[in-house]
Amino acid sequence: MDQKKPLKATDAPLQKLDEGEILRTLIDLIPDPILIKDRKGRYILVNQAKLRELAARGFKDVIGKTAFDFFDRAQAERFKEDDDRVLKTGEPLINYREKILTPNGTFRWHLTSKIPWRNNQNTIVGFMSISRDVTELVEAEDKLQAERNLLRTLIDNMPDCIYAKDAQGRKIVANPGDLKNLGCHTEAEAVGRTDFDFFPRDIAQRFFDAEQQVVREGKSLVNQEEKVVRPDGEARWILTTKVPWRDAEGRILGLVGIGRDITEKKNLEAQVAQAQRMESMGRLATGVAHDLNNILAPLLISIELLRKKMQDEESAKMLAKAEANAKRGADIIRQMLWFSRGLSGQRTPVDLRQLIDEVSRYAGETFGKSIRIKKVIAKDLWPVVGDLAQLHQVLMNLCTNARDAMPNGGNLTFTASNAVVDGQRFAVIELRDTGAGMEPEVMDRIFEPFFTTKEVGHGLGLSTAASIAKSHGGFIRVNSEPSLGSVFRVHLPVQA
Repeated sequence: MDQKKPLKATDAPLQKLDEGEILRTLIDLIPDPILIKDRKGRYILVNQAKLRELAARGFKDVIGKTAFDFFDRAQAERFKEDDDRVLKTGEPLINYREKILTPNGTFRWHLTSKIPWRNNQNTIVGFMSISRDVTELVEAEDKLQAERNLLRTLIDNMPDCIYAKDAQGRKIVANPGDLKNLGCHTEAEAVGRTDFDFFPRDIAQRFFDAEQQVVREGKSLVNQEEKVVRPDGEARWILTTKVPWRDAEGRILGLVGIGRDITEKKNLEAQVAQAQRMESMGRLATGVAHDLNNILAPLLISIELLRKKMQDEESAKMLAKAEANAKRGADIIRQMLWFSRGLSGQRTPVDLRQLIDEVSRYAGETFGKSIRIKKVIAKDLWPVVGDLAQLHQVLMNLCTNARDAMPNGGNLTFTASNAVVDGQRFAVIELRDTGAGMEPEVMDRIFEPFFTTKEVGHGLGLSTAASIAKSHGGFIRVNSEPSLGSVFRVHLPVQA
């Protein structure tokens, strides 16, 4: 009895493959909605995902119908407009985003592509479309954008200066507070540039070195005081914190900084310290003045007695000189008392033209020929009221300061003119020299009592001048640059 041989897999009868059935199965397995339409917009083929989108039960409920049977008219018209463009131009529409109100009443975002469908004669007989639902992606992008907008709103409306820089120190973000320090009007002016493009090199280098330490070591710098000199020359103090900026993997990309302007606080602290120094100096000056008065009074009496006994011409000249020096000493003592007590002095109408003539003449006679004196005085100079002796001292102190700034000679120019500042009228006396000028850090302190760059024994002249101007309701402004000289402007309020 013959035994049958076992069948092998290769012995199984071959079945003819139905390519259409395979293609249909594949299309239905794709999760993205797929469709084919004829030139009249009628559905010819849809996959299972498209059926679910249309909320249709079977293919017979879709085939032969159009988008107008499933969507509201406005949306169907928009679909038709895109369809007609593909049919007319023969050009595909690839990956364009569209918002869909589905038949079940929900909004979805689709990324859709539509390509022409051609027959064997290359004639366009319809088009094919595939859409990918990207609703979750769009919603995530919208949420991220909303968070960015919120963060940007906070950054742009904070009074502090906020910025971000890359590892090379180039600006990436700059809020309005930071732009003000940079002297920029828009963020675009700052992005891609470094502090070396905006600040003096020494200041920019100091910023860069500190920030490179943050980037290199990954450690924050917290509450560091930084001095910023803006492009317009204004100096500001900023309390700054700088922290590393990292990517998702923790790599340092740059840094983020936030700075609070503490200039007013620093000025207030300086004013309090100055007030304390002034109080101490006032107590000292009062004691010294009384002691000196006790010394000078007998000297003046003795000079008067000697004058009666010594009648020869030479003795008279010597006594006159001694008396003049003693009275000058008494005048200095009165100024010390005024400075220490803040006395206002006697106020009368002051002829500024005459005052300037007198001071400039004295300067011309005593400063030497190497310093050339010039005067430019407005004819219609507004009148002021003040203490003539004190105003005389102001100009003399400023003249002396200018002389000391020009050891090799130069020009000293007196100018008097009218000006309106913040709606108030002032007569302005300007003293301009061509001397050594001042660095910004020196100019910031020149009106402090006892601050001086000269030898010991100086330091009250400019402080006294500023105090006198202030007691008259005015002020002194100064502009100076190294090697280009200085300009002091004394503003005195006009008589009402």
